[in-house]
Amino acid sequence: MRQLQLVFILALCICPAIWAQQLDTLAPDSGPDGRQLKLWLTISARKRFVEISWKNAPARDGDQVLLTIQDPHTFELQSVPTGTPLAGFAKSRNSDSESESEESSGSGTDQVAFVPIHGYTTPGTVAKADVIPMRQQWGSNGGNNQIVAAIKPSQSAQWFTTGVPFDYALSRNVTTHSDCYGYWASYIDDHGRILAKTCIRAHPRWMTNWHSGLGDLRLRDLFIPGTHDSGSYRPNFDPLLRESLVTKYALTQDDDIRGQLLHGARYLDIRVGFYRPSEEKFFIYHGITKQRPLKEVIQQVKDFVQETNEIVIFGLKEFPVGFGKNLAVHHLLVAYLREQFGDFIVHPSLTWHATLRDIWKRQQNVILAYDKSEVVQQYPDLLFSGVDQRWGNVQSWPRLERHLRYINDFDVSRFSSRPVVDMAELTPETWDVILDKHGGLRKMADNVNWRISQLYRDELGEHANIVAADFIRGTTLVETALEMNRKKMGH
Repeated sequence: MRQLQLVFILALCICPAIWAQQLDTLAPDSGPDGRQLKLWLTISARKRFVEISWKNAPARDGDQVLLTIQDPHTFELQSVPTGTPLAGFAKSRNSDSESESEESSGSGTDQVAFVPIHGYTTPGTVAKADVIPMRQQWGSNGGNNQIVAAIKPSQSAQWFTTGVPFDYALSRNVTTHSDCYGYWASYIDDHGRILAKTCIRAHPRWMTNWHSGLGDLRLRDLFIPGTHDSGSYRPNFDPLLRESLVTKYALTQDDDIRGQLLHGARYLDIRVGFYRPSEEKFFIYHGITKQRPLKEVIQQVKDFVQETNEIVIFGLKEFPVGFGKNLAVHHLLVAYLREQFGDFIVHPSLTWHATLRDIWKRQQNVILAYDKSEVVQQYPDLLFSGVDQRWGNVQSWPRLERHLRYINDFDVSRFSSRPVVDMAELTPETWDVILDKHGGLRKMADNVNWRISQLYRDELGEHANIVAADFIRGTTLVETALEMNRKKMGH
């Protein structure tokens, strides 16, 4: 496997190791054959590093992918001292390797040596030079736009974890009018021409922005990004400082509900438990672990749809704690949902056959998809039947890939109007959690999210309906969904 040359520039000259994955379904003639060069920015779960990936790159001598903190309009060569050390680099990882698949984007444990001014040293040693010569380095916007990472592409499709930390305080400032923010990635040639560009982006109004094009489609016809265990988050939580065995296997998202919706998710996987001793009775649970108050989650959904007019599937499932064997607590929950959501609830008389235009005409935005048929039958004015979650319950990427391919290759549900969800995440078993076998859900997500992104982007996306993932910011599912939905509109 060829080594990937990588140049990593930090203002503080602190250069963490940078990992790269070589995607495994590359066309050898990609790039020069005219296919569109594309870039993506994602965020790793475990260390929250910015990730850069691309496809159909020409990968010529002199090409670079540059990460900046502002929108780059121009790139120009500048003379700078050579005292800034280069970042270490690792061998690219091939997802065909079962042993390497256990190491993921940003989660490698080997310590990579640094490449300083001259020669090769190990961490903790410094190579000194008597004279510090000048060298040519790219600048942006006349030197006013800081370049924080530079990568030399060596393959037409690659995925890098840069080592540049993403501050989630940036996401907390996103509004329903936001677009690009935080970081931009540009693919340039040896003359500094920008061949492709992307950014970390919010997608708060993708449905309403395409109102006319999507209006005649059903929810079953769309590719809808979703989040798994959507309510399993903690505000202002930093896994590098506060991670414990409990949080390793309880938390599944880094954004709160509003943040997930602002960044494009339109399916929420809601697991409600009943906690009798508390004044607030209903909470989100992940297994038996109590998470956020249900009221908090509902309020964020209401605020979002009121501002955007987007349509959200609120998928209630499992009811893991406190519901017992009869339906008494379910009746309490349904009454609570009616009280809290009020007029935002889409009337089930529309059925899953309804188009988006039908739903918007009713001026209703939240579909309560309740996964207990006995309850749904008793509330025909309030509840839709639950969406079909296709869960693999697997612990490794090869088994998850087989599951996702199987349910899409033999998908008889395409003839139904009821939405289906591909649950695209790994699931640890009980003893795996007790023994911390997998290193936590963040490490498991980093292990598969780039592969899931590739699989749906290149193969399964055309016919996918809802795809839900852990730590969705580490995937390109939202961007792939928008691309596929754009094609369905005929654009």
